[in-house]
Amino acid sequence: MNTKSLKVHVEDAVANVQMDHGEVNLLTNEFILELQHIIAELNKDERIKVVIFRSMNQHFFSAHLDLNVINHEKKGIAGTKNFMNLIEDTKNMRAITFAIVDGIARGGGNEFVMACDIAYGTENAVFAQPEINTNIPPGGQGTVQAALRLGRTRALEFLLTGTDMDAPTAERFGYITRYIPSNAIEQTLQQVVTPLTFLDQRNIDMIKELVDLAIKDEKAAIKLERKMFTERAGEGKTQYLIEKLLEHGAQTSREIQIKELLADVVAEVTQGISLTK
Repeated sequence: MNTKSLKVHVEDAVANVQMDHGEVNLLTNEFILELQHIIAELNKDERIKVVIFRSMNQHFFSAHLDLNVINHEKKGIAGTKNFMNLIEDTKNMRAITFAIVDGIARGGGNEFVMACDIAYGTENAVFAQPEINTNIPPGGQGTVQAALRLGRTRALEFLLTGTDMDAPTAERFGYITRYIPSNAIEQTLQQVVTPLTFLDQRNIDMIKELVDLAIKDEKAAIKLERKMFTERAGEGKTQYLIEKLLEHGAQTSREIQIKELLADVVAEVTQGISLTK
């Protein structure tokens, strides 16, 4: 599954994708097509629940979209279209996607990060949309994501100045998921990712659908959530899991250590026990 600029390692329902393209991980058309190919291949693998995107570059997650494709020439139009499609492809991945930013993510590189479900930034990370300096808006939904995540006034400042935002600020403003020191990234990933690998794909799909709808239409999301809750409550799997939770001490003082309680249930359920609706 590897390509010229991407190395993919799959283990225990988790795919680690390492990016290494040129001096700054520039989003050239060639690199964009490689990313689209890998995303398509990962989507075909039903084992994969989590995809983690990282950079092997010491300084850059991804500098930005290749400036040479920003023109009205045929090749440039194809490149920008592929980039816009890449952002949609990333947003629509079946797995839960993580971007681990330990360097610079500007322009298209930042938009790729924003297309992932979860974004962690270290002390080395910066995020920016500097397109205004070249007389254009962001082309990969950067304006939209800034408005949704930052609110109007902060989005205006971020987009009109084009200046870098560090990870602690980005976390405080709700632009990224979390600021995590680089020496704590692996431990954090282990804590967060491991439980995700035990989820059914239909449950990942369900939560993604509800959250995405809630951002667009609160009333519609409430209606769908109620419908899903009622339907899922009647499934045999739901009743089985509730039974196991109660057997292991749910609704007792054992819930003080809820992580241990849930881990015991997961351990029992995953020991070859068949769950049916």
